[in-house]
Amino acid sequence: MSKRVIFAAAVIMAVVTACGPGVLWGCKEGSLTEGVTIKVTDGEGKNLTLEKPAERVVVMAPSVLEIADGLGAMEKVVEIDSYTVMMQEPLAQGYEGVGDYQSLNVERIAELDPDIVIAITGGPEDDYNKLKEIGIPVYRIVDVRGMEGVYEEISNISMMLGLADEGAAMVKELKDQVEAISSKVEGLSREERPGVFYEVWNEPLMSAGTDTFINDLISIAGGINILAIDEMTGWVEYSVETLIERNPDIIIAPMSLAADPSVITGDQRLASIDAIVNNKVYVVPDNQVSRPSHNIIKGLHMLARAIHPEIFGEFEVIE
Repeated sequence: MSKRVIFAAAVIMAVVTACGPGVLWGCKEGSLTEGVTIKVTDGEGKNLTLEKPAERVVVMAPSVLEIADGLGAMEKVVEIDSYTVMMQEPLAQGYEGVGDYQSLNVERIAELDPDIVIAITGGPEDDYNKLKEIGIPVYRIVDVRGMEGVYEEISNISMMLGLADEGAAMVKELKDQVEAISSKVEGLSREERPGVFYEVWNEPLMSAGTDTFINDLISIAGGINILAIDEMTGWVEYSVETLIERNPDIIIAPMSLAADPSVITGDQRLASIDAIVNNKVYVVPDNQVSRPSHNIIKGLHMLARAIHPEIFGEFEVIE
């Protein structure tokens, strides 16, 4: 499998991992018990009802797997997506995988008899419809548009697993840590906020627009996403000419693109850019800046150190 195919799969599986607004009716405050009806609205706006907290879950999104682990609920996860297994991630140990964004092993999922399948939007719609037809609920999650989406994601997942108390505690801790970072840069003027270019890919040159999760992280960390200057949205191609014109102070890239900063600093097309001239190019692990789980705080800490080392300390990779 080529590096670019793996990168594309990572974008689909890691970035597209957040849910829309969720609601809960008929539930007491705190962790849920059997007999309590759980109603949520998923990322496609579809209502989903569970007559009791899910005890057997098939997880088709790596961010949700991380949340389940953080909640201490891995024993509820009976299978996961094949991509996470293929990438040999630590949480994938012991699982075989039941499909990915291209196709599902419907028969295997049916044999597992899950209470719910938590899946991304898009992908093999026919397979997901087959699961619904045989009575297996499917909860769909969508692209996160900011930290609020992460909080909702954690809240919804914890409610469906019957762990509302644990979810509320996780959200509070995450909010406190985010506030600790944002409070240190909230008084900065626009001139004191460096221009940042997040280099998603190099051939073609691609970056993250104003409506992406990456944009939110850059802003919280005290920077300005240079794509915001032209009000660009989504995951878009970006011309080298425009990048040179915007002349970012800092370039940040995921390890799926660059094993180390030299991949970018050695790109002769970018030689005149301030970030290159001043050696302000940073490479961060993909998962910590792309997966909307509680572990995103690691990515935020890295971006804060890259953008404002004078406030947060010198940059270092946080695994």
